[in-house]
Amino acid sequence: MGLRKKLLKFFYIRKYKNKSSLVQVKKKNILITGANSGIGLALLKKLLTFENKVLATYNSNSQNLDEIKSNNFYKIKCDQRVNSDFTELKKRLNNFKIDIIFNCAGVVGPSFQDQEIEEINFEDFNEVLSVNALSIVKIIQLILKNKNSVPQLIINISSDAGSLGKNTQGNAYIYRTSKSALNSITKNMSVDLYKKYKTISIAIDPGNVKTNMNPGGYLQSDDCASSIINIISSDLDIKNGKFLDLNGNEIPW
Repeated sequence: MGLRKKLLKFFYIRKYKNKSSLVQVKKKNILITGANSGIGLALLKKLLTFENKVLATYNSNSQNLDEIKSNNFYKIKCDQRVNSDFTELKKRLNNFKIDIIFNCAGVVGPSFQDQEIEEINFEDFNEVLSVNALSIVKIIQLILKNKNSVPQLIINISSDAGSLGKNTQGNAYIYRTSKSALNSITKNMSVDLYKKYKTISIAIDPGNVKTNMNPGGYLQSDDCASSIINIISSDLDIKNGKFLDLNGNEIPW
């Protein structure tokens, strides 16, 4: 790693590395999608230490989840590209009242070179859009149709790549569009679901995190998870319908 990159990484980590410990998310029933790795897995491990009960989904590989030993943890396969997997999730949700949802499952799609407008494959486009945005609507719908379960809080893990206001680079049509759609869904839910159920909906950009999707990321997923939990530990009403970075600062839609 060159000196310039090392400096960029140092100052990025210093800017976003979690420095506080407000954690007030305790004794809740929580759904985390995409929980076998990255941010979802880090959130799962952290939230289990605060007497929460967690239902975690994975797409096909549950290796990391298999290692977790807790009576407050339940896992279920739900590949958000596969309609039949939602049937099993629905059955489990019928017996699990949800207070908080962390929608962490996400895919980048093909390389950004293959996301140039001249190269777009629309099967890839539909798949990424389905996982990153449309499936979130499906999951919320399943929960709301269960009359015993109305979530208090929905956290959608987005990306600043979905910000129209910050887009100065173009390209990445598939990924950007999917995250812009997720942001639009979040904003819509923040109005609609708050009016109906007082449900808070927030989109969070996790930043440049080291995950399977981004192996060269600067932040560790554990630090990212701590920051996300701290964001939702206070002042939720004023954060409803907002798109936030890890320091709780608002990002333009």
